[in-house]
Amino acid sequence: MNKKFYTIMIVPHAAAKFRRIKISKNFLIAAGCFLGLVFTAGLMFPHYLLRSSQLSANLQRLSLENQELRKANEKFDESLADLRTRLAEFETKATKFAMMAGVDDPQSQQLAAGGSSFDLKGLSPKASQAVIESEITTLKERSGALQDTFRVLDMAFQKQSLMLSSTPSIYPVHGLLGNGYGWRRDPFTGMRDFHQGLDLVAPIGTKVIAPADGIVTKVGPSGGFGNSVFISHGYGIITRYGHLASYNVRVGQRVKRGDVIATVGTTGRSTGPHLHYELLVHQRNVDPIKYILEEYRTF
Repeated sequence: MNKKFYTIMIVPHAAAKFRRIKISKNFLIAAGCFLGLVFTAGLMFPHYLLRSSQLSANLQRLSLENQELRKANEKFDESLADLRTRLAEFETKATKFAMMAGVDDPQSQQLAAGGSSFDLKGLSPKASQAVIESEITTLKERSGALQDTFRVLDMAFQKQSLMLSSTPSIYPVHGLLGNGYGWRRDPFTGMRDFHQGLDLVAPIGTKVIAPADGIVTKVGPSGGFGNSVFISHGYGIITRYGHLASYNVRVGQRVKRGDVIATVGTTGRSTGPHLHYELLVHQRNVDPIKYILEEYRTF
């Protein structure tokens, strides 16, 4: 097969001989293709260089975002851990308060079992999200149980608060302690006698105050007590005040701890100005001092 050739003549400007270069057609085609490829590569190189630069920038940005997301997850992990710790402290206190209040609350016994430690390090975003959602659900359940427990405790403490406000815990008169609760020699007969209350010596007209909340059930003379006031405090507790000079309350009136109910006198079977104070629990006399929180002294 005959090959086609092309002849290129080079004619110098000087008087030198001209030159001939014989080039085959195939070589020209190959050279043209090569030059075309080089030209095309030259045109595409800036584009691919720009794409590569953009891709590198995107990878760097994604890497930074991934680092920031990891830090955010770690902070969120720490926040959830702190919240879990605080919730556990409240649960422990709720259990103690329940014991103090005498409340047998089954939920308070289940509180400490809720929640477990978790770690988001090394987890994929999807796995981290699943762990976080599970932890949040657990914390919601524990907080709901804790709310129910505090509701029960609130009711228990309100009931106990009512009982405490109804307990005669202060002296009705600030004076000298004469005869206490117990055996003594009767000042009128000289015989051994059991004194069922306290004799608080004070000048005539000294204010007598209610030692607890209650309802006045009697106002008027009562045998050897002379002028008397009786108060029912609920829970089977009754207080009696004798030898009064005057009254400041009426039957059926509600009184609060510290309200003035009468004044000291010397009426009835009395050897001098003083208040005879009795405390009955379920119809039985008890020592009033056992219920008084104030430390006795001469007022």
